[in-house]
Amino acid sequence: MSRPDRIVAAAFAVLAGLLLLGAWLLPPGIGRLPGPGFFPGSIGGVMLALSVALLVRPSAAESAGSLLRGDLRLAGIAALITFAYLALWGSGFFFLRTVLFLYLFLRILGEKPRAGAAVALVLTAAVTLAFHY
Repeated sequence: MSRPDRIVAAAFAVLAGLLLLGAWLLPPGIGRLPGPGFFPGSIGGVMLALSVALLVRPSAAESAGSLLRGDLRLAGIAALITFAYLALWGSGFFFLRTVLFLYLFLRILGEKPRAGAAVALVLTAAVTLAFHY
């Protein structure tokens, strides 16, 4: 693994640690219900595990290629749609906005249109059901 790839993996490990710390500082859940730190803590834990795996076993990252050799145009588009999604966060239309965001992101990653739409719908429905029920 190249030095820039190690730096990126280490930076994500630090970010994951901060996310875990922030989640730990949030209030606990009530009874068997998860508290507000459950999802950030889960994401931080997965991100930390993946970052450490890249640092410990760099051959797995080498098979995928360098992080810096990606298509910068696609990375810019991904950043733009992520920014637009977050900028519209409080505007309502969560379900529609999230399905569209996930679909576009999956298309950028090379997913076929029908499969991308199905995955986007299922993931958004699962998140919506988890938070509402």
